[in-house]
Amino acid sequence: MRNSKILRLIYTLPLLVLIVFSSFFSGCSNERNSGGEKINIIEALSSSDTEGYSIADKVIDFSFPEDHGPHESFRNEWWYFTGNLYDDSGNRFGYQLTFFRIALSPLTITRASDWGTSQIYMAHFTLSDIQNEKFYCFERFNRDALGLAGFSEDPFKMNVGDWYMLGTGDGDFPWQLYASQNGVSLSLDVTPLKDIVFEGDNGLSYKSVDKTSASYYYSITRLATEGYMEIDGTRYEVSGNSWLDREWSTSTLNEEQGGWDWFSIQLNDNTEIVYFQLRYKDGSVYPYNEGLIVNDDSSTIKLGTGDIVLTVLDTWKSTTGVAYPLKWQAEVVPLGKTLIVEAAFNQQELDLSTRYWEGAVNIYDSQDVNTIIGTGYLEMTGYE
Repeated sequence: MRNSKILRLIYTLPLLVLIVFSSFFSGCSNERNSGGEKINIIEALSSSDTEGYSIADKVIDFSFPEDHGPHESFRNEWWYFTGNLYDDSGNRFGYQLTFFRIALSPLTITRASDWGTSQIYMAHFTLSDIQNEKFYCFERFNRDALGLAGFSEDPFKMNVGDWYMLGTGDGDFPWQLYASQNGVSLSLDVTPLKDIVFEGDNGLSYKSVDKTSASYYYSITRLATEGYMEIDGTRYEVSGNSWLDREWSTSTLNEEQGGWDWFSIQLNDNTEIVYFQLRYKDGSVYPYNEGLIVNDDSSTIKLGTGDIVLTVLDTWKSTTGVAYPLKWQAEVVPLGKTLIVEAAFNQQELDLSTRYWEGAVNIYDSQDVNTIIGTGYLEMTGYE
Protein backbone atom coordinates (compact mmCIF):
# COMPACT_ATOMS: atom_id res chain seq x y z
CA MET A 1 0.00 0.00 0.00
CA ARG A 2 3.06 2.17 0.23
CA ASN A 3 2.54 4.02 -3.02
CA SER A 4 -0.33 5.91 -1.89
CA LYS A 5 0.55 8.13 0.94
CA ILE A 6 2.65 10.83 -0.54
CA LEU A 7 3.40 10.57 -4.18
CA ARG A 8 0.28 11.80 -5.84
CA LEU A 9 -0.09 14.70 -3.42
CA ILE A 10 2.88 16.22 -5.21
CA TYR A 11 0.55 17.19 -8.05
CA THR A 12 -1.36 19.44 -5.69
CA LEU A 13 1.73 21.28 -4.46
CA PRO A 14 2.38 24.66 -5.99
CA LEU A 15 4.59 23.86 -8.96
CA LEU A 16 6.40 27.12 -8.34
CA VAL A 17 8.04 25.44 -5.35
CA LEU A 18 9.03 22.36 -7.33
CA ILE A 19 10.07 23.93 -10.63
CA VAL A 20 11.40 27.40 -9.91
CA PHE A 21 13.41 26.42 -6.85
CA SER A 22 16.08 23.74 -7.11
CA SER A 23 15.23 22.15 -3.76
CA PHE A 24 12.91 22.31 -0.77
CA PHE A 25 13.02 20.67 2.63
CA SER A 26 11.20 20.79 5.94
CA GLY A 27 11.31 18.94 9.23
CA CYS A 28 9.53 18.18 12.47
CA SER A 29 10.33 16.76 15.90
CA ASN A 30 8.70 16.32 19.30
CA GLU A 31 9.37 19.95 20.07
CA ARG A 32 8.63 21.43 16.66
CA ASN A 33 6.15 20.61 13.94
CA SER A 34 6.14 22.23 10.53
CA GLY A 35 2.51 23.39 10.80
CA GLY A 36 0.84 25.33 8.00
CA GLU A 37 -1.63 24.22 5.36
CA LYS A 38 -1.74 20.47 4.84
CA ILE A 39 -2.44 18.51 1.69
CA ASN A 40 -5.25 15.98 1.95
CA ILE A 41 -3.74 12.70 0.78
CA ILE A 42 -6.98 11.09 -0.34
CA GLU A 43 -8.07 14.11 -2.37
CA ALA A 44 -4.67 14.11 -4.05
CA LEU A 45 -5.01 10.39 -4.80
CA SER A 46 -8.47 10.81 -6.31
CA SER A 47 -7.13 12.35 -9.54
CA SER A 48 -7.99 10.27 -12.61
CA ASP A 49 -5.46 11.89 -14.96
CA THR A 50 -3.62 8.81 -16.23
CA GLU A 51 -3.50 9.61 -19.96
CA GLY A 52 -0.17 8.81 -21.57
CA TYR A 53 1.24 6.86 -18.63
CA SER A 54 1.78 3.11 -18.32
CA ILE A 55 -0.76 1.33 -16.13
CA ALA A 56 -0.32 -1.59 -13.72
CA ASP A 57 -3.07 -3.76 -15.22
CA LYS A 58 -1.52 -7.19 -15.86
CA VAL A 59 0.92 -9.63 -14.32
CA ILE A 60 4.49 -9.09 -15.54
CA ASP A 61 7.80 -10.93 -15.34
CA PHE A 62 10.03 -9.02 -12.94
CA SER A 63 13.72 -8.75 -13.75
CA PHE A 64 16.48 -7.95 -11.28
CA PRO A 65 18.49 -5.89 -10.76
CA GLU A 66 16.70 -3.83 -13.45
CA ASP A 67 13.45 -3.57 -11.50
CA HIS A 68 15.30 -2.16 -8.50
CA GLY A 69 15.69 0.94 -10.68
CA PRO A 70 13.06 3.46 -11.83
CA HIS A 71 10.14 2.91 -14.24
CA GLU A 72 9.65 6.37 -15.70
CA SER A 73 6.69 5.49 -17.94
CA PHE A 74 4.61 5.18 -14.74
CA ARG A 75 3.44 8.25 -12.89
CA ASN A 76 4.93 7.51 -9.49
CA GLU A 77 7.31 5.20 -7.70
CA TRP A 78 8.93 4.64 -4.31
CA TRP A 79 11.76 2.88 -2.50
CA TYR A 80 10.63 2.47 1.11
CA PHE A 81 12.97 1.43 3.93
CA THR A 82 11.99 0.99 7.58
CA GLY A 83 13.77 -0.76 10.41
CA ASN A 84 14.29 -1.39 14.11
CA LEU A 85 17.93 -1.19 15.22
CA TYR A 86 19.86 -1.51 18.50
CA ASP A 87 23.18 -0.30 19.86
CA ASP A 88 25.49 -2.33 22.11
CA SER A 89 23.72 -1.01 25.22
CA GLY A 90 20.33 -2.22 24.00
CA ASN A 91 19.02 1.22 23.09
CA ARG A 92 16.50 0.88 20.25
CA PHE A 93 15.91 3.15 17.29
CA GLY A 94 13.39 3.06 14.48
CA TYR A 95 13.93 4.68 11.11
CA GLN A 96 12.21 5.38 7.81
CA LEU A 97 14.04 6.46 4.65
CA THR A 98 11.92 6.74 1.53
CA PHE A 99 12.70 7.95 -1.98
CA PHE A 100 9.83 8.91 -4.27
CA ARG A 101 9.88 9.58 -8.02
CA ILE A 102 7.05 11.65 -9.46
CA ALA A 103 6.52 12.22 -13.19
CA LEU A 104 5.22 15.67 -14.08
CA SER A 105 4.45 14.55 -17.63
CA PRO A 106 4.25 11.22 -19.50
CA LEU A 107 6.44 12.77 -22.20
CA THR A 108 10.20 12.99 -22.26
CA ILE A 109 10.96 16.69 -22.27
CA THR A 110 13.85 17.89 -24.40
CA ARG A 111 15.05 21.36 -23.52
CA ALA A 112 18.18 23.36 -24.14
CA SER A 113 18.38 24.17 -20.44
CA ASP A 114 20.15 21.73 -18.13
CA TRP A 115 17.40 22.51 -15.60
CA GLY A 116 14.72 20.93 -17.78
CA THR A 117 13.13 17.72 -16.45
CA SER A 118 9.87 15.80 -16.37
CA GLN A 119 10.73 14.08 -13.06
CA ILE A 120 10.64 15.30 -9.47
CA TYR A 121 12.12 13.36 -6.58
CA MET A 122 11.09 13.55 -2.94
CA ALA A 123 12.42 11.86 0.21
CA HIS A 124 11.24 11.33 3.78
CA PHE A 125 13.64 10.61 6.63
CA THR A 126 12.53 9.83 10.18
CA LEU A 127 14.32 8.60 13.28
CA SER A 128 12.59 7.31 16.42
CA ASP A 129 14.68 7.42 19.60
CA ILE A 130 12.58 4.90 21.49
CA GLN A 131 14.22 5.06 24.93
CA ASN A 132 13.86 8.85 25.05
CA GLU A 133 10.55 8.91 23.13
CA LYS A 134 11.83 11.49 20.66
CA PHE A 135 10.83 11.59 17.02
CA TYR A 136 12.58 13.44 14.21
CA CYS A 137 11.27 13.75 10.66
CA PHE A 138 12.36 15.60 7.54
CA GLU A 139 11.42 15.82 3.87
CA ARG A 140 13.14 17.04 0.72
CA PHE A 141 12.15 17.80 -2.87
CA ASN A 142 14.50 18.12 -5.84
CA ARG A 143 14.30 18.06 -9.62
CA ASP A 144 15.95 15.31 -11.66
CA ALA A 145 18.53 17.67 -13.12
CA LEU A 146 22.13 18.75 -12.58
CA GLY A 147 22.66 15.94 -10.09
CA LEU A 148 20.21 17.50 -7.62
CA ALA A 149 18.22 14.26 -7.56
CA GLY A 150 17.70 11.16 -9.64
CA PHE A 151 19.03 7.72 -10.47
CA SER A 152 22.21 6.37 -12.01
CA GLU A 153 23.01 2.80 -13.07
CA ASP A 154 26.78 2.81 -12.53
CA PRO A 155 27.06 3.16 -9.67
CA PHE A 156 23.53 2.10 -8.76
CA LYS A 157 22.42 5.22 -6.89
CA MET A 158 19.27 7.14 -5.99
CA ASN A 159 19.67 10.57 -4.44
CA VAL A 160 17.69 13.57 -3.31
CA GLY A 161 20.33 16.14 -2.52
CA ASP A 162 22.92 14.41 -0.34
CA TRP A 163 20.47 11.77 0.90
CA TYR A 164 21.00 8.57 -1.04
CA MET A 165 20.85 4.81 -1.43
CA LEU A 166 23.92 3.36 -3.11
CA GLY A 167 24.69 -0.11 -4.43
CA THR A 168 27.27 -1.69 -6.69
CA GLY A 169 27.41 -0.93 -10.39
CA ASP A 170 24.75 -3.51 -11.31
CA GLY A 171 22.45 -2.90 -8.36
CA ASP A 172 23.60 -5.84 -6.25
CA PHE A 173 23.45 -5.68 -2.47
CA PRO A 174 24.59 -4.56 0.02
CA TRP A 175 23.11 -1.10 -0.41
CA GLN A 176 24.20 1.88 1.64
CA LEU A 177 21.58 4.28 2.99
CA TYR A 178 22.50 7.80 4.07
CA ALA A 179 20.58 10.85 5.28
CA SER A 180 21.51 13.75 7.52
CA GLN A 181 19.80 16.95 8.59
CA ASN A 182 19.69 19.27 11.60
CA GLY A 183 22.09 17.15 13.65
CA VAL A 184 20.24 13.87 12.95
CA SER A 185 21.96 11.32 10.68
CA LEU A 186 21.97 7.71 9.62
CA SER A 187 24.44 5.69 7.59
CA LEU A 188 23.47 2.04 7.16
CA ASP A 189 24.38 -0.98 5.05
CA VAL A 190 21.48 -3.33 4.25
CA THR A 191 21.79 -6.91 2.95
CA PRO A 192 18.83 -9.24 2.26
CA LEU A 193 18.38 -12.21 4.57
CA LYS A 194 15.39 -13.47 2.55
CA ASP A 195 14.30 -13.65 -1.06
CA ILE A 196 12.23 -11.00 -2.81
CA VAL A 197 8.50 -11.65 -2.31
CA PHE A 198 5.69 -10.41 -4.53
CA GLU A 199 2.51 -8.86 -3.19
CA GLY A 200 -0.97 -9.47 -4.58
CA ASP A 201 -1.17 -11.50 -7.80
CA ASN A 202 2.52 -12.25 -8.42
CA GLY A 203 3.42 -8.62 -7.86
CA LEU A 204 0.25 -7.00 -9.25
CA SER A 205 -1.30 -5.50 -6.12
CA TYR A 206 -4.89 -4.34 -6.46
CA LYS A 207 -6.26 -1.49 -4.36
CA SER A 208 -9.98 -1.79 -5.16
CA VAL A 209 -12.75 -4.35 -5.42
CA ASP A 210 -13.24 -3.71 -9.13
CA LYS A 211 -9.47 -4.01 -9.75
CA THR A 212 -9.34 -0.69 -11.58
CA SER A 213 -6.41 0.57 -9.51
CA ALA A 214 -3.22 -1.34 -8.81
CA SER A 215 0.53 -1.13 -8.43
CA TYR A 216 3.49 -3.37 -9.10
CA TYR A 217 4.67 -4.26 -5.62
CA TYR A 218 7.47 -6.39 -4.19
CA SER A 219 9.19 -6.50 -0.82
CA ILE A 220 12.30 -7.73 0.92
CA THR A 221 10.92 -8.34 4.39
CA ARG A 222 14.17 -8.86 6.33
CA LEU A 223 17.49 -7.18 5.62
CA ALA A 224 20.50 -7.42 7.93
CA THR A 225 21.39 -3.84 8.82
CA GLU A 226 24.41 -2.25 10.45
CA GLY A 227 25.95 1.19 10.60
CA TYR A 228 25.45 4.25 12.76
CA MET A 229 22.94 6.87 13.77
CA GLU A 230 23.80 10.27 15.19
CA ILE A 231 21.63 12.61 17.25
CA ASP A 232 22.96 16.03 18.28
CA GLY A 233 26.58 14.93 18.26
CA THR A 234 26.10 11.53 19.93
CA ARG A 235 26.90 8.61 17.65
CA TYR A 236 25.33 5.18 18.07
CA GLU A 237 26.72 2.09 16.35
CA VAL A 238 23.62 0.06 15.51
CA SER A 239 22.51 -3.21 13.97
CA GLY A 240 19.22 -5.02 13.44
CA ASN A 241 16.66 -5.66 10.71
CA SER A 242 15.19 -3.50 7.97
CA TRP A 243 12.35 -3.90 5.48
CA LEU A 244 12.16 -2.72 1.84
CA ASP A 245 8.91 -2.03 -0.02
CA ARG A 246 9.04 -1.22 -3.76
CA GLU A 247 6.04 -0.03 -5.76
CA TRP A 248 5.34 1.78 -8.99
CA SER A 249 1.98 2.73 -10.45
CA THR A 250 -0.14 5.28 -12.24
CA SER A 251 -3.69 4.42 -11.24
CA THR A 252 -5.24 6.01 -8.16
CA LEU A 253 -7.35 5.11 -5.18
CA ASN A 254 -11.13 5.19 -5.52
CA GLU A 255 -12.84 8.41 -4.47
CA GLU A 256 -14.87 6.49 -1.89
CA GLN A 257 -11.74 5.42 -0.03
CA GLY A 258 -10.72 7.55 2.93
CA GLY A 259 -7.47 6.09 4.27
CA TRP A 260 -5.60 2.94 5.19
CA ASP A 261 -3.67 1.11 7.89
CA TRP A 262 -0.48 -0.69 6.83
CA PHE A 263 1.33 -3.21 9.04
CA SER A 264 4.82 -4.68 8.59
CA ILE A 265 5.67 -7.21 11.29
CA GLN A 266 8.98 -9.00 11.89
CA LEU A 267 8.53 -11.76 14.45
CA ASN A 268 11.43 -13.15 16.46
CA ASP A 269 10.82 -16.63 14.98
CA ASN A 270 11.93 -15.28 11.55
CA THR A 271 8.39 -14.92 10.20
CA GLU A 272 7.15 -11.67 8.64
CA ILE A 273 3.62 -10.42 8.06
CA VAL A 274 2.56 -7.54 5.82
CA TYR A 275 -1.06 -6.46 5.58
CA PHE A 276 -2.95 -3.33 4.53
CA GLN A 277 -6.50 -2.43 5.44
CA LEU A 278 -8.26 0.19 3.31
CA ARG A 279 -11.05 2.29 4.80
CA TYR A 280 -14.09 4.14 3.50
CA LYS A 281 -14.41 7.85 4.23
CA ASP A 282 -16.74 7.09 7.14
CA GLY A 283 -13.97 5.00 8.74
CA SER A 284 -15.50 1.59 8.04
CA VAL A 285 -13.36 -1.14 6.49
CA TYR A 286 -13.24 -1.27 2.69
CA PRO A 287 -13.95 -4.78 1.37
CA TYR A 288 -10.61 -5.31 -0.37
CA ASN A 289 -7.42 -5.81 1.62
CA GLU A 290 -4.36 -7.99 1.09
CA GLY A 291 -1.00 -9.05 2.46
CA LEU A 292 1.49 -11.89 2.91
CA ILE A 293 2.94 -14.17 5.54
CA VAL A 294 6.61 -14.80 4.78
CA ASN A 295 7.94 -18.00 6.31
CA ASP A 296 11.46 -18.76 7.54
CA ASP A 297 12.41 -20.22 4.12
CA SER A 298 10.96 -17.22 2.18
CA SER A 299 7.89 -19.19 1.08
CA THR A 300 4.69 -17.15 1.37
CA ILE A 301 1.04 -17.46 2.33
CA LYS A 302 -1.21 -14.99 0.56
CA LEU A 303 -3.59 -12.97 2.74
CA GLY A 304 -6.90 -11.59 1.55
CA THR A 305 -9.80 -9.70 3.05
CA GLY A 306 -10.69 -11.20 6.43
CA ASP A 307 -7.51 -13.23 6.83
CA ILE A 308 -6.40 -10.73 9.44
CA VAL A 309 -9.16 -9.40 11.68
CA LEU A 310 -8.13 -6.04 13.14
CA THR A 311 -9.65 -4.54 16.28
CA VAL A 312 -8.67 -1.16 17.75
CA LEU A 313 -7.80 -1.44 21.46
CA ASP A 314 -6.60 2.08 22.22
CA THR A 315 -6.21 5.49 20.55
CA TRP A 316 -4.03 8.54 21.09
CA LYS A 317 -4.64 12.17 20.18
CA SER A 318 -1.64 14.09 18.89
CA THR A 319 -0.86 17.76 19.49
CA THR A 320 -2.15 18.39 15.95
CA GLY A 321 -5.61 17.26 17.10
CA VAL A 322 -5.64 13.99 15.15
CA ALA A 323 -6.64 10.77 16.96
CA TYR A 324 -4.79 7.63 15.84
CA PRO A 325 -5.38 4.00 16.88
CA LEU A 326 -2.00 3.01 18.31
CA LYS A 327 -2.88 -0.33 19.86
CA TRP A 328 -4.45 -3.07 17.75
CA GLN A 329 -5.49 -6.68 18.13
CA ALA A 330 -4.65 -8.65 14.97
CA GLU A 331 -6.20 -12.10 14.65
CA VAL A 332 -4.06 -13.84 12.00
CA VAL A 333 -6.50 -16.50 10.86
CA PRO A 334 -4.15 -18.68 8.74
CA LEU A 335 -1.67 -18.96 11.65
CA GLY A 336 -4.28 -19.44 14.35
CA LYS A 337 -2.61 -16.66 16.33
CA THR A 338 -3.78 -13.39 17.79
CA LEU A 339 -1.17 -10.65 18.06
CA ILE A 340 -1.14 -7.28 19.79
CA VAL A 341 0.46 -4.45 17.80
CA GLU A 342 1.31 -1.38 19.88
CA ALA A 343 3.28 1.79 19.17
CA ALA A 344 6.76 1.79 20.73
CA PHE A 345 5.78 5.33 21.77
CA ASN A 346 2.96 7.58 20.70
CA GLN A 347 4.49 10.66 19.10
CA GLN A 348 5.64 9.31 15.74
CA GLU A 349 3.41 11.53 13.61
CA LEU A 350 4.92 13.12 10.50
CA ASP A 351 3.77 16.72 10.23
CA LEU A 352 5.25 17.77 6.91
CA SER A 353 3.59 18.80 3.63
CA THR A 354 1.07 16.16 4.57
CA ARG A 355 0.25 14.60 7.93
CA TYR A 356 0.21 10.89 8.78
CA TRP A 357 1.43 8.52 11.49
CA GLU A 358 4.22 6.07 10.78
CA GLY A 359 6.44 4.59 13.41
CA ALA A 360 8.02 1.67 15.20
CA VAL A 361 5.74 -0.83 16.94
CA ASN A 362 6.06 -3.70 19.42
CA ILE A 363 4.43 -7.07 18.78
CA TYR A 364 3.02 -9.28 21.58
CA ASP A 365 1.16 -12.55 21.74
CA SER A 366 -2.34 -11.83 23.02
CA GLN A 367 -1.77 -14.48 25.72
CA ASP A 368 1.36 -12.72 27.04
CA VAL A 369 1.28 -8.95 26.70
CA ASN A 370 4.46 -8.50 28.75
CA THR A 371 6.87 -10.19 26.34
CA ILE A 372 7.81 -8.60 23.01
CA ILE A 373 7.84 -11.31 20.33
CA GLY A 374 8.64 -9.03 17.41
CA THR A 375 8.87 -5.49 16.10
CA GLY A 376 7.66 -3.70 13.02
CA TYR A 377 6.26 -0.55 11.50
CA LEU A 378 2.73 0.82 11.27
CA GLU A 379 1.47 3.46 8.85
CA MET A 380 -1.93 5.20 9.15
CA THR A 381 -3.49 7.84 6.93
CA GLY A 382 -6.83 9.56 6.62
CA TYR A 383 -7.51 10.07 10.32
CA GLU A 384 -7.51 13.85 10.09
